[in-house]
Amino acid sequence: MELTLSRQIDAPLDKVWDIVGPNYTSAGDWASSVYVSGARSGTPKVTGAPAAGHVCETSLGPFTETIEAYDEARHMVSYSATGEKMPGFMKGLRNTWHLTPSGTGTKASMTLKADITFPMNILMGWMMKMQFKEALTETIDDLKVYAETGRASPRKVKVDASKKATAARQAMT
Repeated sequence: MELTLSRQIDAPLDKVWDIVGPNYTSAGDWASSVYVSGARSGTPKVTGAPAAGHVCETSLGPFTETIEAYDEARHMVSYSATGEKMPGFMKGLRNTWHLTPSGTGTKASMTLKADITFPMNILMGWMMKMQFKEALTETIDDLKVYAETGRASPRKVKVDASKKATAARQAMT
């Protein structure tokens, strides 16, 4: 299954790239689905990547991400994700950010690829696609607010005040 969402962001390309590229490990600062995040230990697989990946506590549980591709010149970062609560029929999950100049701002595109085994891809694929679309929409909208204002979105502020997010931050420090 593949799903791509794009948004026009009224912020310069370099500013948006700084958030998703060099500061990739800080997604917990702006993405409402990420309660807390930090750099994953280890040597990056990809030359030029800011870290090997990141670990994060999310609304779907803990995840470990590995940067699989990083191209500063093309403003692209791609990472695979594994999580303790990922169902066994989910064989792979990869997300790619790609930024391009657009007028005085930036077009941000986010592509999620999920490898779901047969027959679950048929039985549950449509439902999972709806859930992924909601999560991606929230994330790209959170990025838009953060890049344009320098502040977390109202949704992120609300999530950060929750007991689950507070507990996740305490557990990760």
